[in-house]
Amino acid sequence: MASELDSLIQNQVSEANSVRIFEQYVRPALAEFFGVTLFVCVGCLAVTQSGSASAPGSVPFSGVSIALAHGLAIALLVCALGDVSGAHLNPAVTLGVLLAGGISIPKAVIYFISQLIGSMTGAALARGILPASVYELIGGGAHNLGSFAKDSVTPGQGVLCEMVLTMVLVMTVLLTAVDPITKTTLAPLAIGFAVTVDILAGILITGASMNPARSFGPAVAIAYHDSDIWNYHYVYWVGPLVGSAIAASWYRFFLASSEKRLILANYEPMQQ
Repeated sequence: MASELDSLIQNQVSEANSVRIFEQYVRPALAEFFGVTLFVCVGCLAVTQSGSASAPGSVPFSGVSIALAHGLAIALLVCALGDVSGAHLNPAVTLGVLLAGGISIPKAVIYFISQLIGSMTGAALARGILPASVYELIGGGAHNLGSFAKDSVTPGQGVLCEMVLTMVLVMTVLLTAVDPITKTTLAPLAIGFAVTVDILAGILITGASMNPARSFGPAVAIAYHDSDIWNYHYVYWVGPLVGSAIAASWYRFFLASSEKRLILANYEPMQQ
C-alpha cells in the first residue's frame, strides 16, 4: 500500500514538473517560433509592394505599405501572443528584456533559438508563395545595406541607423510592456507604431530591420541566388543588439520604476 502511494505521488510530481516545463519554456518558445514565422513571411510578402517588383532599381514609393504591414503585423501578434511569451519576436527585444531583468538567461537563449528557426521557416514560406521571378527581384525580402538609397550607405552609417531605430523600439517595449508601473494595455499599439515609424524613417537607408531574425531568415533563403547578401549582414546584428543594450541600460539606470532601477531604488514618496 505504501509503495502504491509513493508511486502515485511520484507520478503526480512528475506530471506537475512536465506541466511546469511546458508552461514555462515549451509553450512560450512555440509562441515565439510561430509569431516570428508569420511576421517574417508577411514582411517578405509586403516587400512586393515596394515598386521594385515591377521596376528594378526603383525607389519604393510604397514604403508606407511596407511600414504598415510590419507595424500592424507586430501589433496583432503582440495582442495574440503577449500573454503567452511576451511576444518578443525579435532577438534584440529579448536581449533588452533580459538586461532589464524581465527574463532569465536560459529562457532568453530558448527564445533566441526559436526566433531564428522561425525566421528561416517564414522566409521559406514566402519563397513558396511568391513566383520565382518576383522573389528574386525583391531579393527575397532580405535586408541589404543601402539597397534603396540613392547614394551608397557605409557599414558604419548602417550600424548607427539600426542602433538608433532599435533604441526606439526596445525603449517602447520596456516602458509599455515590461515595467510594472508604466506598462499599459495599449502596448501592442505603441509597439506597432514604433515599428511603423522606424521603417518610415530608415527604409531608404538600411531597410529598417531592427530585428536580426527578420534579416537572418530571408538572407539564408536568398543566399543561393545572391551570395553577396552576407557581405554586410553583420550590420543587422551589431546595430540592433548594441541599440538594444543601450536602451536597456538607459532604462535600468534612469527610466525604470524604483523596484527595477539600479540607482536611487526603493524610492517612497514623502507623506504630505
